[in-house]
Amino acid sequence: MKIGCCLDKLSDGFAEKTVTQVYGDFATGKTTICLQLCSQSFKLGKKSIYIDTEGSFSPERLLQMNPELDFKKILVFEPYSFEEQCEVLEKLEEKMNEEIGFIAVDSMVSLYRLKGGTYDEKRDLNRLLGKQLLNLSKIARNYNIPVVITNQIYEDFDNGITPLGGSVLRYWSKIIIKLEKVPEKTGHRKATIIKHKYKKEGDFCEFLLTDKGII
Repeated sequence: MKIGCCLDKLSDGFAEKTVTQVYGDFATGKTTICLQLCSQSFKLGKKSIYIDTEGSFSPERLLQMNPELDFKKILVFEPYSFEEQCEVLEKLEEKMNEEIGFIAVDSMVSLYRLKGGTYDEKRDLNRLLGKQLLNLSKIARNYNIPVVITNQIYEDFDNGITPLGGSVLRYWSKIIIKLEKVPEKTGHRKATIIKHKYKKEGDFCEFLLTDKGII
Protein backbone atom coordinates (compact mmCIF):
# COMPACT_ATOMS: atom_id res chain seq x y z
CA MET A 1 0.00 0.00 0.00
CA LYS A 2 1.37 3.39 -1.01
CA ILE A 3 1.33 6.25 1.46
CA GLY A 4 2.14 9.19 -0.80
CA CYS A 5 5.67 10.19 0.21
CA CYS A 6 9.29 9.09 -0.11
CA LEU A 7 8.54 5.91 1.87
CA ASP A 8 6.86 4.59 -1.26
CA LYS A 9 10.20 4.58 -3.06
CA LEU A 10 12.31 3.70 -0.02
CA SER A 11 10.47 0.49 0.87
CA ASP A 12 8.01 0.07 -2.03
CA GLY A 13 5.23 1.27 0.26
CA PHE A 14 3.87 -1.00 2.98
CA ALA A 15 3.89 -4.56 1.71
CA GLU A 16 0.87 -6.84 1.68
CA LYS A 17 1.14 -10.23 3.42
CA THR A 18 3.74 -8.65 5.70
CA VAL A 19 4.14 -7.36 9.26
CA THR A 20 6.08 -4.09 9.10
CA GLN A 21 7.53 -2.63 12.29
CA VAL A 22 7.96 1.14 12.52
CA TYR A 23 9.92 2.28 15.56
CA GLY A 24 11.29 5.54 16.88
CA ASP A 25 11.22 8.12 19.63
CA PHE A 26 8.20 10.21 20.63
CA ALA A 27 6.71 12.39 17.85
CA THR A 28 8.73 10.88 15.01
CA GLY A 29 5.65 10.04 12.92
CA LYS A 30 4.75 6.47 13.90
CA THR A 31 1.08 7.15 14.62
CA THR A 32 0.79 9.52 11.66
CA ILE A 33 1.91 6.73 9.33
CA CYS A 34 -0.73 4.40 10.78
CA LEU A 35 -3.48 7.01 10.45
CA GLN A 36 -2.43 7.88 6.91
CA LEU A 37 -2.55 4.21 5.93
CA CYS A 38 -6.11 4.05 7.31
CA SER A 39 -6.94 6.97 5.04
CA GLN A 40 -5.29 5.25 2.08
CA SER A 41 -7.23 2.07 2.79
CA PHE A 42 -10.48 4.06 2.77
CA LYS A 43 -9.55 5.62 -0.59
CA LEU A 44 -9.13 2.08 -1.94
CA GLY A 45 -12.64 1.19 -0.79
CA LYS A 46 -11.45 -0.90 2.16
CA LYS A 47 -11.93 -0.87 5.93
CA SER A 48 -9.18 -0.75 8.57
CA ILE A 49 -8.64 -2.18 12.03
CA TYR A 50 -6.78 0.07 14.49
CA ILE A 51 -5.61 -1.41 17.80
CA ASP A 52 -4.74 1.58 19.99
CA THR A 53 -2.82 0.73 23.18
CA GLU A 54 -1.64 4.28 23.94
CA GLY A 55 -4.67 6.50 23.29
CA SER A 56 -3.03 7.79 20.10
CA PHE A 57 -5.93 7.30 17.69
CA SER A 58 -7.18 10.76 16.67
CA PRO A 59 -10.36 11.19 14.60
CA GLU A 60 -9.57 14.91 14.32
CA ARG A 61 -6.15 14.19 12.81
CA LEU A 62 -7.66 11.72 10.37
CA LEU A 63 -10.20 14.29 9.19
CA GLN A 64 -7.36 16.74 8.59
CA MET A 65 -5.78 14.13 6.33
CA ASN A 66 -9.01 13.15 4.62
CA PRO A 67 -12.19 15.22 5.25
CA GLU A 68 -14.27 12.66 3.34
CA LEU A 69 -13.29 9.73 5.55
CA ASP A 70 -16.15 7.59 6.91
CA PHE A 71 -15.37 6.41 10.45
CA LYS A 72 -17.67 3.45 9.97
CA LYS A 73 -14.81 2.12 7.85
CA ILE A 74 -12.41 1.98 10.83
CA LEU A 75 -12.82 -0.52 13.65
CA VAL A 76 -10.95 0.70 16.74
CA PHE A 77 -9.96 -1.44 19.74
CA GLU A 78 -8.53 0.12 22.90
CA PRO A 79 -7.03 -2.52 25.21
CA TYR A 80 -5.97 -1.16 28.60
CA SER A 81 -3.83 -4.11 29.73
CA PHE A 82 -1.58 -6.69 28.14
CA GLU A 83 -4.22 -9.31 28.92
CA GLU A 84 -6.83 -7.30 27.01
CA GLN A 85 -4.37 -6.90 24.13
CA CYS A 86 -3.89 -10.68 24.07
CA GLU A 87 -7.65 -11.18 23.92
CA VAL A 88 -8.13 -8.67 21.09
CA LEU A 89 -5.40 -10.20 18.96
CA GLU A 90 -6.44 -13.79 19.67
CA LYS A 91 -9.98 -12.99 18.47
CA LEU A 92 -8.93 -10.74 15.59
CA GLU A 93 -9.52 -13.47 13.02
CA GLU A 94 -13.23 -13.36 13.91
CA LYS A 95 -13.38 -9.72 12.77
CA MET A 96 -11.68 -10.36 9.45
CA ASN A 97 -13.34 -10.38 6.05
CA GLU A 98 -12.49 -9.35 2.51
CA GLU A 99 -13.47 -5.73 3.25
CA ILE A 100 -10.53 -5.25 5.64
CA GLY A 101 -7.56 -3.73 3.83
CA PHE A 102 -5.20 -2.70 6.64
CA ILE A 103 -4.39 -3.39 10.31
CA ALA A 104 -2.39 -1.18 12.69
CA VAL A 105 -1.22 -1.97 16.23
CA ASP A 106 -0.07 1.27 17.84
CA SER A 107 1.96 0.34 19.78
CA MET A 108 2.74 -3.35 20.04
CA VAL A 109 4.71 -3.33 23.29
CA SER A 110 3.58 -0.44 25.49
CA LEU A 111 1.30 -2.64 27.63
CA TYR A 112 3.80 -5.51 27.51
CA ARG A 113 6.51 -3.15 28.73
CA LEU A 114 4.44 -2.20 31.78
CA LYS A 115 4.22 -5.78 33.00
CA GLY A 116 7.83 -6.31 34.16
CA GLY A 117 8.13 -9.24 36.56
CA THR A 118 10.49 -12.17 37.17
CA TYR A 119 12.51 -14.02 34.54
CA ASP A 120 9.85 -16.73 34.23
CA GLU A 121 7.09 -14.14 33.96
CA LYS A 122 8.99 -12.29 31.23
CA ARG A 123 9.55 -15.56 29.38
CA ASP A 124 5.80 -16.20 29.47
CA LEU A 125 5.13 -12.65 28.28
CA ASN A 126 7.51 -13.17 25.35
CA ARG A 127 5.68 -16.36 24.47
CA LEU A 128 2.35 -14.52 24.48
CA LEU A 129 3.82 -11.66 22.46
CA GLY A 130 5.13 -14.14 19.91
CA LYS A 131 1.70 -15.75 19.68
CA GLN A 132 0.10 -12.35 18.99
CA LEU A 133 2.61 -11.63 16.25
CA LEU A 134 2.06 -15.07 14.76
CA ASN A 135 -1.68 -14.32 14.56
CA LEU A 136 -0.98 -10.98 12.87
CA SER A 137 1.39 -12.64 10.40
CA LYS A 138 -1.17 -15.29 9.50
CA ILE A 139 -3.88 -12.68 8.97
CA ALA A 140 -1.55 -10.56 6.79
CA ARG A 141 -0.83 -13.56 4.56
CA ASN A 142 -4.33 -15.03 4.49
CA TYR A 143 -6.03 -11.74 3.61
CA ASN A 144 -3.21 -10.27 1.50
CA ILE A 145 -3.04 -7.03 3.50
CA PRO A 146 -0.33 -4.90 5.13
CA VAL A 147 -0.03 -5.00 8.92
CA VAL A 148 1.92 -2.22 10.65
CA ILE A 149 3.03 -2.37 14.27
CA THR A 150 4.68 0.58 15.99
CA ASN A 151 7.36 0.25 18.60
CA GLN A 152 9.22 2.36 21.12
CA ILE A 153 12.93 2.63 21.85
CA TYR A 154 15.27 2.48 24.80
CA GLU A 155 18.99 3.13 25.27
CA ASP A 156 21.10 0.00 25.54
CA PHE A 157 24.61 0.64 26.88
CA ASP A 158 26.04 -2.01 24.53
CA ASN A 159 23.96 -1.39 21.39
CA GLY A 160 22.84 2.23 21.72
CA ILE A 161 19.26 3.15 20.78
CA THR A 162 17.35 -0.11 20.46
CA PRO A 163 13.70 -1.01 19.74
CA LEU A 164 11.76 -2.78 22.47
CA GLY A 165 10.58 -6.37 22.18
CA GLY A 166 14.00 -7.81 21.36
CA SER A 167 14.34 -10.83 19.10
CA VAL A 168 10.61 -11.64 19.26
CA LEU A 169 9.56 -8.48 17.42
CA ARG A 170 12.56 -8.60 15.09
CA TYR A 171 11.78 -12.16 14.01
CA TRP A 172 8.13 -11.55 13.17
CA SER A 173 8.70 -8.12 11.59
CA LYS A 174 9.78 -8.91 8.05
CA ILE A 175 10.30 -5.21 7.36
CA ILE A 176 11.62 -2.77 9.98
CA ILE A 177 11.82 1.01 9.53
CA LYS A 178 13.44 3.37 12.03
CA LEU A 179 12.15 6.94 12.36
CA GLU A 180 14.18 9.85 13.74
CA LYS A 181 13.84 13.59 14.07
CA VAL A 182 16.16 15.63 11.84
CA PRO A 183 18.08 18.14 13.98
CA GLU A 184 17.58 21.79 13.06
CA LYS A 185 14.87 20.98 10.51
CA THR A 186 11.46 21.63 12.06
CA GLY A 187 8.97 18.93 11.17
CA HIS A 188 11.48 16.89 9.20
CA ARG A 189 11.87 13.18 9.92
CA LYS A 190 14.30 10.55 8.65
CA ALA A 191 13.19 7.00 7.79
CA THR A 192 15.87 4.30 7.59
CA ILE A 193 15.51 0.68 6.47
CA ILE A 194 16.77 -1.62 9.23
CA LYS A 195 15.42 -4.87 7.76
CA HIS A 196 13.76 -5.64 4.44
CA LYS A 197 13.01 -8.58 2.19
CA TYR A 198 14.94 -7.14 -0.75
CA LYS A 199 15.73 -3.44 -0.18
CA LYS A 200 19.18 -2.35 0.98
CA GLU A 201 19.51 -1.97 4.74
CA GLY A 202 20.69 1.49 5.72
CA ASP A 203 18.95 3.28 2.85
CA PHE A 204 16.97 6.30 4.07
CA CYS A 205 14.81 9.22 3.07
CA GLU A 206 13.54 12.39 4.72
CA PHE A 207 9.90 13.41 4.93
CA LEU A 208 7.93 16.30 6.39
CA LEU A 209 5.44 15.79 9.21
CA THR A 210 2.43 18.10 8.75
CA ASP A 211 -1.16 18.49 9.99
CA LYS A 212 -2.35 16.77 6.82
CA GLY A 213 0.00 13.82 7.28
CA ILE A 214 3.44 13.08 5.90
CA ILE A 215 4.65 14.50 2.60
